[in-house]
Amino acid sequence: MDTSSGSVAATDSAGPWAACEERAVVRLTLANGQVLTGHYTSRVGLHFLHRTGRDLPLIGEITGPYGPGDVLDVKVVRTRAQVLADAYVRLHGERVPGREPRTRDEHEQRLQVLARAVTDAEADWQRQMQLHRQFREAADRIGLAAGKRTWLLHAAHWARRSNAEPTMADLWVEPVASPSCLARPRPQDFDPDPRARRRRTGLPAHVVSDPHSIPNMLHALRAASLNVRVSRLGDPPHDRGHLQVEMPVKSRSRFVAIAERDRHGRMAWRVVWDGNHDSKAGQLRHRRCLQCDAYARMMGALRHGRSGVQADLFCRPG
Repeated sequence: MDTSSGSVAATDSAGPWAACEERAVVRLTLANGQVLTGHYTSRVGLHFLHRTGRDLPLIGEITGPYGPGDVLDVKVVRTRAQVLADAYVRLHGERVPGREPRTRDEHEQRLQVLARAVTDAEADWQRQMQLHRQFREAADRIGLAAGKRTWLLHAAHWARRSNAEPTMADLWVEPVASPSCLARPRPQDFDPDPRARRRRTGLPAHVVSDPHSIPNMLHALRAASLNVRVSRLGDPPHDRGHLQVEMPVKSRSRFVAIAERDRHGRMAWRVVWDGNHDSKAGQLRHRRCLQCDAYARMMGALRHGRSGVQADLFCRPG
């Protein structure tokens, strides 16, 4: 009997709130005759109402908690699902026509269509923001990287004035960029299968067999126990790029190894100090870096490249 009465008490405590969901719009009739409308919310079993309106603060007003004797009736005006659907429509606006993509080509085409729509809506800021959200939602479905999303948006803007396929220099301030900022998407990046998107593509044969190519030089610098990372890449990424090499000197002490393919097809490397030349402290760090062992190892790796490259074993057609 005790268990039964406890269950009834718990049901009674929910009372008129039993049908309410978080963020649903409800209309309350209070015991004092006042009628309030707002979004329902609950915290630790207590019931509140979030009200917004012309005579209320910009962020709205929270009223409550309401006890069992405070409320005579609770009526759900709009369910949580309806509220979320309305919010989605306000954020995304009218959907750009086109069927839902399923294949790799359809995902690519859909993103290109949305990117062009974003570009064409430059005169309407609100509509452009809605289209941006549609573009991001479509890109999120296939996990497209941020730099590749930027490429599609910039390419759509470029297409308004040229029919030529854009290059990195056409879309960026330089012919090289950080891959996190701008990178040309690969066909497999649009594949709905995550395993296909993560699958690595083989390097071109001339890149694998060249001891001074960017991937091989990155390996050579790391083999020399240097702290190195790719900072910028061109398009295609194996013909031009920057490698950032940190020196074991306090504060900002690094060099940038710049690679460019010359007119004979060979990779040419040069080193630039990535520090402050205008201050005495920067000049002192530069001199210390030139005298340290890490600088000698860096120059040796850049001079000789990756040793032991065997084209017959590692070459794969690009």
